[in-house]
Amino acid sequence: MKTKLLSILVIVPFIAFGQYSNGGLSTGTVTGSGVNAPAGYTWSEAQANTGNTTESNTSGGSTSTHNSATASYFLADDFVIPAGQSWQISSIEVFAYQSGFVGSTSPFNTLRLQIFSSDPSVAGAVSVFGDATTNRFTTSTDAMMYRIFNSTTPPPGSAVGTTRKIWKTTGTANTTLASGTYWLKFQLQNVVMGSGGFTPSVTIPGTRGLPEFNGLQLNAITNVWTPLIDTGNPATAPDYPQDVPFIINYAVLGTNEVLQYDNRVVVYPNPVASEFKINLPKESQRAATTIEVYDMTGKLMKTLRYAEYYNVEDLTTGAYLLKINDGSVVKTAKLVKK
Repeated sequence: MKTKLLSILVIVPFIAFGQYSNGGLSTGTVTGSGVNAPAGYTWSEAQANTGNTTESNTSGGSTSTHNSATASYFLADDFVIPAGQSWQISSIEVFAYQSGFVGSTSPFNTLRLQIFSSDPSVAGAVSVFGDATTNRFTTSTDAMMYRIFNSTTPPPGSAVGTTRKIWKTTGTANTTLASGTYWLKFQLQNVVMGSGGFTPSVTIPGTRGLPEFNGLQLNAITNVWTPLIDTGNPATAPDYPQDVPFIINYAVLGTNEVLQYDNRVVVYPNPVASEFKINLPKESQRAATTIEVYDMTGKLMKTLRYAEYYNVEDLTTGAYLLKINDGSVVKTAKLVKK
């Protein structure tokens, strides 16, 4: 979803409309084995690390639904509101599929949302919005993606199919939050109870997972939290932590610039010593895209052109703000130089 850029004449306080996304899912229109996606769709293919032809991720997704009185699960992940900002959140979007579902309308009709000011798996976590029971569902639409397992790795790869259509489900979340680190906890429910649903992990081409990934799953029946870990295929493959994709739609108060905080923009390694990469959503992968690097005082340090790698050896140690301009919207991300 893209936000529209609005022209506003002398209005105080200035409001910038934005969108925070906690990770990408699409891996393109062609699988690693060369199979084209159906017209208008892309694949979300479980990944292997670049250059590794023997090990891949093995999970299609993690259970994120209330299925029955004896099977009920929530997922959770953190997000950051930058220093100096206050977000007026309007809605939150999450992603899931129901294996084998063939209907033309979404199988999901319930979305429960809750935001905590700290890790909800740790005793003493404080809820700042929502609860574990209220249905905040507004709509659920085709996300135009199919989730598949890795089609090449380990050889011969998994068969490619369209039995796991991903749906994007939206719920209302009218609240205002100050800067800081928060955790979103959510749960879906199917139209037909007991059918189940799975949320695929944040998916970055060529990467099984990043060290900073820290998604969690709650078994609401036993009240036990567990980290989201992909154990890999084959079983001897190393484990990798996973993140949970979601989108937060918000307005920023007190600014005079429209930005989009989109965590599909993954900067790695981060912290960086010399060179880093940026995983950008498809709509920002343009030759004309520029990356401006600002220090924390707002001073422009350098401007980079869209490339595979970016060199920042000349920067001093500290935190920086990246402004990624694809000609349509300006996305932001944080970079730490070590």
